[in-house]
Amino acid sequence: MNLTLLGSGGDSQTPMPTCDCRVCAPAREEGGPHARLGNSTFVHDADAVVDAPESIWAMLNRQDVADVDYIFISHHHMDHVGGLRVVQAIGRPEFPIADWDNVDPATVVMSETTYDRIAASLDIEAEYDDRGYAEFEFIGDGETMALGDGVEVTGVGAPMDPGGPEDAAMGYLFRSDGSSALVSPDETTFLDPAKVPDDLDLWVKECGYFRETGDGEPIMSEELWAQEREHQTTFDQTVEQVRTVDPDRTVLTEIEEIYRRRPEEYADLAAEYGELGIEFGRDGMSIEV
Repeated sequence: MNLTLLGSGGDSQTPMPTCDCRVCAPAREEGGPHARLGNSTFVHDADAVVDAPESIWAMLNRQDVADVDYIFISHHHMDHVGGLRVVQAIGRPEFPIADWDNVDPATVVMSETTYDRIAASLDIEAEYDDRGYAEFEFIGDGETMALGDGVEVTGVGAPMDPGGPEDAAMGYLFRSDGSSALVSPDETTFLDPAKVPDDLDLWVKECGYFRETGDGEPIMSEELWAQEREHQTTFDQTVEQVRTVDPDRTVLTEIEEIYRRRPEEYADLAAEYGELGIEFGRDGMSIEV
């Protein structure tokens, strides 16, 4: 199975507009591996994208992706669904256009909870469904879909708040030819590790918040850090989850600009957890399982 990190950033992409810090300056001047667009992963075996941030148009073009059959959505936050309008371009009919139905529309897959939450802010039916831009399917926690060519995907759900719906945040477990890859882009704070198979080959997982920059400077005030850690995954939590699940390989994504670390500093940090097989992802990173 082959995957590509279309983008490895998060809500605060790199470089941030108007910022000229030691992280943003080289990202603006040199591009990759310093620069990071939003969080999105492409699973080649299924022609499937996991999450559609605002920059998905640019990322698909940058990686020269020719076919997208599926778009899996992890949760309703705008930095993961803000580029959903890309479905207008997938399977678009030739000119002259006779109607708005795409010839071969992508299938957008998400949980019912995520659909309801997105529908509260975006008019999904009118903008996408009624116009024939996309087809929609639901997948629940623990449910499995066959995607063709021997690929199947299983939803691995987690609440976003204690006691919340188990399908509020979805990871997607892809299996093909005996290989397995779980893509958990974000919101793994309350994920039950027991839901993750113990024979996992690859985990593409959110990095989690750091308390300090690489130089030891606090990123947030004590008050804000106390608030955020109640519902946001921290890097320490990510390490413990990886230690518990023990996949063969872990590639971290959702790497925020506010963490203020350069690629070589992430490499040094990964080396400290060499026994866990942790790597920090980068835009365009190709991963073979």
